[in-house]
Amino acid sequence: MTAAVMKINQELNGIEVYFDSKPMQKVLDTLSDNGFRWSGFKKCWYTKQSEKAFQIANSLTADNEKASTEAVNNVIEIKNNKLSLWDSIQWTDIETNKKLSTKEMAKEIRTHVRKRFPQCKFSITSDYNSIRFYIVSSPYEKESTYIAAIREYCTKLLSAYKYCTNYDPYGDYGSCYNFYGSVSIHWEYTQTDVTEAHKKDMCEFDSSLADFERAEEERKEQEWKEYQQQRELETIEFNKRQQEEQKQKEFIYNSVDVMSLEGNEQYFVFGSEFAHLNKNNTINECKEEVEQGKYSLENVKITKEVHFNSEEALTYFSDMLLHDFDFLSGTGGSYTDDNRINSMTDFYNMDNDERQTVKWNLYGVAVYLNNKLQFVIDAQGHSYARYVGLTDNATIEKTFTYVQVLNDEDITELKEKADQLEDISTSVISDLDIKETWENESWIEYKEAVKERLKQYNMKLTKRIVQQLDIEPLKVSMYKLLQEVDGIQEQFKDADIQQGEKITLFYVSDFGSMVTNRMTFDSVTPTTYAQYKNAVKLTFKPENKRTLYYNFFYSTLLVYKGWHSLPDTVLNHVEEKNGFRVTTSKFLSCDDRQYDEILKHFEQQGIKPIVNTYKPTF
Repeated sequence: MTAAVMKINQELNGIEVYFDSKPMQKVLDTLSDNGFRWSGFKKCWYTKQSEKAFQIANSLTADNEKASTEAVNNVIEIKNNKLSLWDSIQWTDIETNKKLSTKEMAKEIRTHVRKRFPQCKFSITSDYNSIRFYIVSSPYEKESTYIAAIREYCTKLLSAYKYCTNYDPYGDYGSCYNFYGSVSIHWEYTQTDVTEAHKKDMCEFDSSLADFERAEEERKEQEWKEYQQQRELETIEFNKRQQEEQKQKEFIYNSVDVMSLEGNEQYFVFGSEFAHLNKNNTINECKEEVEQGKYSLENVKITKEVHFNSEEALTYFSDMLLHDFDFLSGTGGSYTDDNRINSMTDFYNMDNDERQTVKWNLYGVAVYLNNKLQFVIDAQGHSYARYVGLTDNATIEKTFTYVQVLNDEDITELKEKADQLEDISTSVISDLDIKETWENESWIEYKEAVKERLKQYNMKLTKRIVQQLDIEPLKVSMYKLLQEVDGIQEQFKDADIQQGEKITLFYVSDFGSMVTNRMTFDSVTPTTYAQYKNAVKLTFKPENKRTLYYNFFYSTLLVYKGWHSLPDTVLNHVEEKNGFRVTTSKFLSCDDRQYDEILKHFEQQGIKPIVNTYKPTF
């Protein structure tokens, strides 16, 4: 025999009938004819609560009379068990099915708030990705604390159904959620009649709110007192630690002998192991990093020695690496013996490949205990041990030979040309009488005059020559001269290209590859393009085309007279393998060195560009 169980769903105001097996068709027909519906999700028959529904459900249970009495009493109890306003706005986390559609969510939310706040009228509608939640009317004033409390509860209820589907704090639109929506007061909100029951409820709310606020103030005050007590204890502990550290520092100063080394006394520690994680507070933290393989090998030129005569003092110092000590002040730093670099300006004007060929060494302080090297310190000009190098596997050498890129003969020749360049600059400044303004107001006049003198002396200005200049302002200006080009509008104007003349353009496309564009020139117009103030509109006929086209140019561009083709070997490696021709690019996308190869290729043929916004040529 099929057994039936009736349950009251208080939250949804429903009646649910569960069977332990499929009932007879007659029972199913009775349920359907009396408004019951089948829930495939909960595996039960359900309908809204009513006396008739209770009678039908009871008729299917074992003890009809008892079940009916309990069910009716339960309904009466539910209806009479109204929460006060204060109790109604008390939020407790509830379990929700976040996978429901917005329509189903809106339905559940609507049922919940209408039952919890029967004195209020709500408008809760939805579409495929949003829920619109309005408080339409109530016995409370629109700006009252009662409405604010109800709105806060409703907001928490709405949020209980919401979850993040795609967390992206850096996106233009932030993270994505399963739906959008918020709780608002309706723009046509109306206040309904206030009954005596409502007034009593509001008085109880005010009293409960005052008690809550008073308790909250007491809690905050207690938390503040506890925080103050904790801060006092921390201050006492800090002062105690400071006093202890001060005693340790005094002990360290009384236990060290500091020796500054002159040039011929200095030496090198090769292969010092510097932990990648800098600013370690203790030597043991450095050792842990090194043991994990997180370190780099550096060569250190020792300019100062610190000798400890007490192991205890060394231990104190090893645990206070981030504390200031006078004997570390002004020590450390990086240097190179590379003869291409006479100032950091030279290094900053190298390209990435050149920078990789520069070998940097460190200045440092050697720490000894009983004449045995313990570790080295690169303070980088500070007065604390910013970087510490372990020396267990290091070696000590008196001298160090730097492998130079340029030999002595090259350097001698470059220095002679650098001296000649200084003379040219001096004479230009003198002839133009621009001693005070040659770097700024008179820069264009100075630049053109220097270019003209270089042509007269048949001298090609290169980065290698500029590197050997000793006068820093002149060095900066010559690097500027090497890199600064005239604007694209000025260069097209000076090029004086005639209509119908054939030209070839080279430029990097938006995809990063080099484009060769052969065309027949028609006209060029100075203009602006997007954020670029210096741009041109070029009108032309592409090769094998009869119609005029136009394009805007505003960045790096090479233009040659005549139609030219670029051999594959200029920008690519070309190999024959197993009967196949394999072509691979020499450069990555958008690499400006492609322009260098093109300039070099045509320069070997005696062909110069008429427009070159990449870099000046001398």
